[in-house]
Parts: sequence; structure tokens; C-alpha cells
Amino acid sequence: MTESHITQIPFPGGSARVPTGAVQFQDDWPGLFLRGDDAIGLLSGIRHLVAQVGAHADPVVAWTLVRLQGLADIIERDVRVRS
Repeated sequence: MTESHITQIPFPGGSARVPTGAVQFQDDWPGLFLRGDDAIGLLSGIRHLVAQVGAHADPVVAWTLVRLQGLADIIERDVRVRS
């Protein structure tokens, strides 16, 4: 069994940088937190993957691509550094 690496929120110790990884808000289910720098890199990878794969006949692959595109849209809209 592997060791759990879940960051608890509120973050003990104040304003330290939270790493990309599992985050849990009080007693809620753990979720995934992506630091902005990791998210921006992932955005590029998702957009490239969707462009390469395009429409896919396998419904699971198609559904996964739609979900990934939704995450990419969130990153682009809310995370990406604006100049």
C-alpha cells in the first residue's frame, strides 16, 4: 500500500505553497488540485491531444475527450496568466 499524500484544507501553517496533488476540505472527499504552472502545461497537452485524436468512435474515449476539453476550458478561462 502506498502512503497517502493528501493536503488538508484549511492548510496548516498558513500561506505555504500547496503542491499539485490530492486536497481535502474538512470531511469532504479528497479532490485533485493543480498548481497554476502545472495546469497551464496540462492545458497545452489536452489541446494537442484533442487536435490529434479528434472525433473518436469509441464512446468512452469520446466522453473522456469532452471531459478533458471542459477542464482545459476552465484552465484557459480561470487559471491562465493574462498579459
